[in-house]
Amino acid sequence: MRLALIIGLVLIACGAPAPSGPGGARQGTEQPGRTKAVTIGITSAVEAMAIMGGTTTVGGWVSVSEVHSNGLVTSEVSSRNLVGRLATRVPSLDDGTISLLPDGRMRVAFPLRTDVTWHDGAPFTAQDLAFSYRVNSDSGLPNPHPTAIRQMESAEATDDHTFVVYYKGPYYQGASLGIRAFWPLPRHLLEEPYERYLATDNAEEIINLPYWTSEYVHLGPFRLTAFDPAGEIVFEAYERYFLGRPRMDTVRVRIFSDEQTLFTNLLTGDVDLLMESTIHPELGFQLTDRWGASGEGAVYLKNIGQRFLGSQWRPAYQMEPANLDPRVRAALYHALDRETLSEGLQSGRRELAAAELLTPGSVFYEETKGAFRAYPYDPERAKAILREVGWTPGPDGVLRNNADGRPFRNAITATAGRNEQQISAFADYWRQIGIEVEEHVVPPAFVRDRAYRAQYPGWEASSAAGGDGILRRFEAPAASAENRWVGNRDGYENPRMQQLLNAYRTSIAEGDQMQAMKAIHDFAAVELPILVLFSTADHIAVRKGVNALGDHQGGEGGGAPYGTYSRNAHLWDLP
Repeated sequence: MRLALIIGLVLIACGAPAPSGPGGARQGTEQPGRTKAVTIGITSAVEAMAIMGGTTTVGGWVSVSEVHSNGLVTSEVSSRNLVGRLATRVPSLDDGTISLLPDGRMRVAFPLRTDVTWHDGAPFTAQDLAFSYRVNSDSGLPNPHPTAIRQMESAEATDDHTFVVYYKGPYYQGASLGIRAFWPLPRHLLEEPYERYLATDNAEEIINLPYWTSEYVHLGPFRLTAFDPAGEIVFEAYERYFLGRPRMDTVRVRIFSDEQTLFTNLLTGDVDLLMESTIHPELGFQLTDRWGASGEGAVYLKNIGQRFLGSQWRPAYQMEPANLDPRVRAALYHALDRETLSEGLQSGRRELAAAELLTPGSVFYEETKGAFRAYPYDPERAKAILREVGWTPGPDGVLRNNADGRPFRNAITATAGRNEQQISAFADYWRQIGIEVEEHVVPPAFVRDRAYRAQYPGWEASSAAGGDGILRRFEAPAASAENRWVGNRDGYENPRMQQLLNAYRTSIAEGDQMQAMKAIHDFAAVELPILVLFSTADHIAVRKGVNALGDHQGGEGGGAPYGTYSRNAHLWDLP
């Protein structure tokens, strides 16, 4: 019945008028004196804007990015195909804007629009992007989205409206520089403090600027007018937006301390839009049932990524060194019933149990699915492996080390709110084979504290974005105090995995990319850097009477390098 309701809502939504697409002409006339406002509810802690705003995609805040900011490209209305945004078109090999140079580098030229201005009215030019490259690639400053930047060797503005990136070699996403992959920054506002930082070697010259909070200026359809990180962030329509004045006048982002309160506000009509990773899937299914019966809104079921357990790889923080042994990780994997976990934690959706890194529907999913089927639920096999590596149950059933008698102690950490039930379920399976497991919850105040998050003691229950977003958990360098804790949170650094990732990311031909992805899966199936559990079902929702999210099929969550669900916010409307 629940699945039928979901399908019905999707069919109803598909029958609604679709947005006209990026750059489309406005339809209808405005009603004089009427203020059109929409409220988005999130459960993220918001400390700052842009690259100073942290890494987590949980809570919905990152999916709001294209309300206030724009990147070089985004995705089209109904598919993940790239379209230009600040760029007039997507670079390609066919027209020569992508070329492989004799020295092995790759050159990508982005032709830019000539009608774009920052929210303070200053013209946007390629010099802004050349400056952005300097800041985004500066290892002394935080950049929570460094994947594409690390592949770049240099960048330049060949004229006011041509931005050129030189990659160290072929890079499969060289033209996919959306807002998350490459965040444009205003040279006229940030160059002076950046030069002070270079002269003093004091990063606070940049990090503590009010630009990142109350004085944020960017290129999106709505400009910041109020910043209260504990209450409400307000954006007003930017009259000079290059795709036309937004149809809405105001977008409010309300910050809720817990998802149940947000859910209540959805039901009472005080919140109009809900992005992914904001409420627990069970609440999403409840909303589907309520709105399906009442017609008060549309709820879309989304597959947003993979849920997994990631080991702490830094010996200084890992509470049980045995977790660093791949045989022990294999035993722990055998002890987890992925199908039952998915069924119990995702409203009966047993079929979402995962045995691969990629989410269903991703490129190369069919070629790599089932890579982890060698680890079916088998608690007796788990116990046997642990006996082989020196762990024997005592009279109380607790596993103890044969050499020193210590009990096998573990811990699972996750963020507060929607995850307590999950970590308890994971922990119970490990307790059944004789492991003592602590359950740790990250306090809300520390969700964006990179140092705190990286120093978890045993395992972390986490999620990765769809597509190949999970690969970022394997990227070197690991987060550390030296790099301000920007990097992969688990501390995983493996030279062979890095070689495989480099081979994948530097492949231009689809066949080469597929072979590289298969090699990554083969290695991960032996090394088990993470234990993938299930694909995560999630929901986005829009209240009746708000014309938004009809383009959700072409969007993705905040973890995507381009094309979020807010990419066409300038077309949102109250008909």
